[in-house]
This record gives sequence, C-alpha cells and structure tokens, in this order.
Amino acid sequence: MYWACVTVICVTLIAIPLTLAIRSPHVRLPHIHGISPEVNMLIQEWNRVAAQYRREASRLGGFTTLVNNMMANYPFFDIFVERTGLDYLEIAIGLHEELSETARYNPAPDFFENFARERFIDMFEGLGDVQLGGEIRGIIPWISEPYFMGHYDWRFYDDRYDIEVLEGNITTETFAEEGITYLRINHFLPKGYEPISRHPYWRFDFDADKEYLTDFFNGLYEYEHLVIDIRGINAGFGDYFLPLVLELLVNEVIRKQFYAFQTEGGFARRVSEAYRTWYGFNPQLTRSALLTQEFTYEIPEALTEGFPIVITARPAEENRPVFNGQIWLLTDSNNFTGPNPMYLQTARDAGFTIIYEETPQPEGWETSFMRLNYGGLVLRLNPLYFTNDEGKSFEGMGAFYDYRLDGEWMDIIKKG
Repeated sequence: MYWACVTVICVTLIAIPLTLAIRSPHVRLPHIHGISPEVNMLIQEWNRVAAQYRREASRLGGFTTLVNNMMANYPFFDIFVERTGLDYLEIAIGLHEELSETARYNPAPDFFENFARERFIDMFEGLGDVQLGGEIRGIIPWISEPYFMGHYDWRFYDDRYDIEVLEGNITTETFAEEGITYLRINHFLPKGYEPISRHPYWRFDFDADKEYLTDFFNGLYEYEHLVIDIRGINAGFGDYFLPLVLELLVNEVIRKQFYAFQTEGGFARRVSEAYRTWYGFNPQLTRSALLTQEFTYEIPEALTEGFPIVITARPAEENRPVFNGQIWLLTDSNNFTGPNPMYLQTARDAGFTIIYEETPQPEGWETSFMRLNYGGLVLRLNPLYFTNDEGKSFEGMGAFYDYRLDGEWMDIIKKG
C-alpha cells in the first residue's frame, strides 16, 4: 500500500505538466511551478512604488507630527521671532512642500532625520533645549521620563542587588599662596547608567557628600576665596545645589519668587505636573492673567496657565563657622538651561560671584521626550517658560554673570 501511494504521487507530479505541455506547447515547467518573468517584473515594480509611497507618507507624517508637537507645547516661538524675524510657520509649510517632492525618492535611512534637524530644528539654535535624536531602545521606560520624577529603578532599593557607588564626585585643591581653595562637583543627580549596557550605578551617596561638604566648608576660615566649579551640570540643582551648596554657605535666609508658564499641550501638562509634584510646588495651575498683573514684561499669549515658584535657602545649621571670604561660582552654558537659572539667581543674590564660560552644543535640561511616528526619532524640548519676578524669561535673558571666562579662572580672581 505504501509503495502504491508513492507511485501514484510521482506519476501525478510528472503527468500533469506533461499533459499541459502536450495540450499547449507554449507552457513550460517554470510557468507551472512559478510566475512568468513579465509578472515577476510587474510585482517588483509594484513593490518598489508601494515602498516609495510608504516612505513618502511616513516622512511627511513624521514632519507633520514634529511641527504639530512643537506648536502645541513649545513656549519660545515669540523669543525666536524676536531674535530672528523669521516666520517659523511659513518656513515649516515650505519645508513640508519641499519634503513632499523629495521624500519618496531618497532611500537613505538618515535622510529624514538630517532634513528635519538641519532645515528646521537647528534654526532654533537650542532655544528651549529643543533637540531631535534617536530613541534609546531596549531600556526601562522610566528612563525616558523627566528626571524630576526621580528615575525610580527598583534595583536601587532592593537589598538583593549591590549597585556600585562611584568614587570622586567631589574633588578639591588648595592654592595657599593665593588664599584660594577650589571645589569641583561632577554631578547633582546620584543615579547613572552606562551608555551601552545601561548597567546602573550610584554616582555618589547623598549623605556622604553632605557630610564631606559640611566639614569642608566649615574649615575654610584660612582662605579668602572659595571657587566652586559646577561646569557641565545641566540637571539636579534643586536636589543638590540648593541643600548641599547654597544652604551650607548662606548666613541668612534667602527667599526668591519665580514663575513658570505653559501652553495647553498634553506634553507640557505632563511635564508641568511631574515637575510640580517632584519639587512640591503649588499643585494647582493658575490662569496666567492672574499671575502677570504686576509684571513688567509681557509673556506670550499661548501661555494660558502657570504657577509660582518660591525658592528659599536657609542656613543649614546654627552656631557654625561662617565663611566670610568671596565665593566664586564657575558656570557654563549647561548650567543656564531649564529651571537652573532660578537657583543661580538665588546664589547671586546671596553674594556668589558668577564666572561664565560659553560651551558649544550644551546638552540642555533633561526633560522627557515625544516620539515621532517615523524612523524611531524623538523630539525633546523644555515646555515650561520660566521667568523672574518681573516676568522676564530666563531663556530670553540668556546667561547672566559677573565675569566671562576666556582664559584662566585664576586670573579673574587675582584681578577681582
């Protein structure tokens, strides 16, 4: 029975094409078991055209999403127009038309990213920390959240896991002949992740740093100048700089009032809520018209809501040694991003002398990002419009300082 079945199957496989060949000499075996070259070429052409259409539709959709997200959440268009005189919306429309002519035919995988960044994003010159980049894949979702959410990772709080604590967040150096002591702080945020493996580590231990800095500041009576170098730090001022630097050095209570405003975009609301929750600011939003009644400067009409921010620096301890020398704060472009200028202004009002170094391509304030619908790209920007008590935007104001660093900071101190 087995061999009979095998024989029938073999005869059938051979008989069918032979029968068709006898009935129609133009039919060949490749036509029976496959498709004709003409049909194959037609299918290939169809696939090529379909791929071009999908590429065009995706790229146009990605650019539209990019512009719409900025229109809904980006609060610095008025400052951009004031600085450049350009009509951003007209530019976006023109770029969309240009993209519709080229998006279909350019197969380069980085074509859209380069087009969107070079032709649109770069013209804002980092205003509001706006950036376009690739999405970090294969990591825990919370890493993409705003840093002020705490970057919760259960591994840091589980006794079963031993997370390495790095050494060297603080370095000091003394120049006895000049009466100068130098302090360098590398990070304000304690948690870090390796760039590729994403393995977690503690950059420092908060309590250990506090104890070290307290002892260090209490032993400065022999020096005339204290230099605090915080260049390169772009986040964590409220978590580290305020309690571990400012409050350990002030001799009286320093209280400053600031404001933050936002658009009605969903991303702006999410970041605003997370920021207010993390730092314990007023959980309720207030209509901008009520907050700006005493302002000297006007804010953009698109900023419909906001909230006040009160930063208070209180002396950390009573009856402690007081440093009566001059405090110099070495800063750079990274420091003057997002809400950080509020803390720098508070330090300046407390008597700190600010030395500023301009840094090309600063990283900007670490807020979360919005995903675009093409190419795994993300749009990152600061959706909060921070102002001083007169309503003047810190983004519009730019870096403020007492001295600009063009050479060695030691020379400024000796001359100052």
